[in-house]
Amino acid sequence: MSSSTPLQIGKYQIERELGRGASGVVYLARDTFRDNWVAIKQIHPHLLVDPTQAGKYRRLLHNEAVLIGQINHPHIVSLIDADERANPPYLVLEYVQGHSLEEHTQPNTLLPVPEVLDIAFKCCNALEYAHAHGLVHRDIKPANILLRNDGDVKLTDFGAAMSQNGDVTQVAGLMGSPAYMSPEQIREESLTAQSDMFSLGVVLYELLTGQKPFQGDTDYATIYKIGAEDPASIRVLRPELPKALSDLVRTALAKKPEDRFADWGEFANALFGANSSVVKLTSQLTELEQFQKLRKLVFFRSFSDVAIWETLRLGRIRSLERGSVLMKEDSVGRSFYLLLEGSVKVTKKDLALTRLKAGVSIGEMAYLQSGENVRSATVTAETDISVLKLKSVSVKQASVELQSCFDKAFIKMLVTRLIAANQQLSEWDV
Repeated sequence: MSSSTPLQIGKYQIERELGRGASGVVYLARDTFRDNWVAIKQIHPHLLVDPTQAGKYRRLLHNEAVLIGQINHPHIVSLIDADERANPPYLVLEYVQGHSLEEHTQPNTLLPVPEVLDIAFKCCNALEYAHAHGLVHRDIKPANILLRNDGDVKLTDFGAAMSQNGDVTQVAGLMGSPAYMSPEQIREESLTAQSDMFSLGVVLYELLTGQKPFQGDTDYATIYKIGAEDPASIRVLRPELPKALSDLVRTALAKKPEDRFADWGEFANALFGANSSVVKLTSQLTELEQFQKLRKLVFFRSFSDVAIWETLRLGRIRSLERGSVLMKEDSVGRSFYLLLEGSVKVTKKDLALTRLKAGVSIGEMAYLQSGENVRSATVTAETDISVLKLKSVSVKQASVELQSCFDKAFIKMLVTRLIAANQQLSEWDV
């Protein structure tokens, strides 16, 4: 326990800190009377120094206590106790043994697609219940969705929630986390359940791709993108995902509330339909084997583990028999390949140019050149081969880190090929 962690809050014995945010800190504590674990959410003391600011944060805590105290749902964290007069004030909440979904928003930590859809389905049920009680959460994000160790889901943090029943004093101003706000929330317009649908759509996008749909260098840039730009389809970033799932996410992220789902039941039904269309995706064990296969290649030597996982999410591994044509001369190329196993021969007008072995890229000009790229040669499998196919547009929509890794790898490989070609020419001159 750190020196700043209190030994006790009220009648609760503090065990350790669970996490902290801009407005407060959450501790794991022991309720000695009931002999069980609880989570205590306490406002940061420094936020209570200025009277105006203190009033705002005390109202937020009061709102959360009132709103959670009115609802009881298996997928919403329950309120156990509260002391609004304490200094600092605190809430005592159900302790969820697990972690937040923030741990599953990176390309190398994504959950299996069926599990993501199950989580979203449970969130729909919880938010439908909250909406029936007149609540709009206003701060749906991965950090506020807890995944228990047994796989169950708990929605938390109703501090920014808005009650349409008028039973609490609303806190004015922009509430929530910019990257997950709906366009109407940014404009500080009247909010409905469709605003939370948009936020859940952002969470879904991130859990499926490892990327936020709207990413700016600053909060202002992100807010502009939310209001003015459409994100890349999840199938651009992860081609194996079914169209039904892509359509669902696109609907949830519609700019206008009326273009989203009519209600939470419709959202949940769409999730059920998308789940039935999800083909059996690559198992976690096979993905690990694929990761290890890429990690061993020289091409990926400078890639971080996260970048390799993102590459796997973007591409599709294909196996081709000997004699198969991978690329045809004069055809339009929109993809490039990484040769994982076997060897290929490269020909132009039936003239043999070179042979390539595992560990190199093929057709990378489709990525390096802007506009449509016409293949300059034919590539044929000399043996049975395994390749990772990547759409150029997918990589260009990927994270800045991954694009930088590919740029550096291509430059290094092209320089190596140029040196080899010059060496071959010098030998011919002799």
